[in-house]
Amino acid sequence: MPLFHLIYESRASQPVTEPDLLALLQASRDYNTRHDLTGLLLYSPEGRFLQVLEGRQAEVLALYQRISQDARHTGCVLLLSGPLAKRRFAEWRMGFRATCHSDLSALLGHVDTSSPDFLLPLLPQLSTSLLDRLFDYVHTTPAHTGLDERVTT
Repeated sequence: MPLFHLIYESRASQPVTEPDLLALLQASRDYNTRHDLTGLLLYSPEGRFLQVLEGRQAEVLALYQRISQDARHTGCVLLLSGPLAKRRFAEWRMGFRATCHSDLSALLGHVDTSSPDFLLPLLPQLSTSLLDRLFDYVHTTPAHTGLDERVTT
């Protein structure tokens, strides 16, 4: 069955503590294990989330629908979505990195979600480029102790 991915950005609706993140990650990892999903969550102290979800299209879209209605964040914007040749984050049921606003902005490059003229950029090359940057970022940025968990299967 073909793989699918999506990448979205959102903002926390209230300050998020480390215990909040730990509980969120544990629940995500449990859910993702049951639904054969993988991905990555980046969170900045300024309250920004950036998440990649990978798996079967129906599973990914169902989870995104649920996430987009979650009151813990606002301004959920779908950045990219589409077919995926292979999982980029297969070793994580939900990888995590603490990051900062400037790193997120640099990673997003020319995907400017703050623009009032923002259009959903579904170009495959843009999606591949962003996935490559995110993959490189998480493999060169030290994990935050206690929150990162590699899947060992």
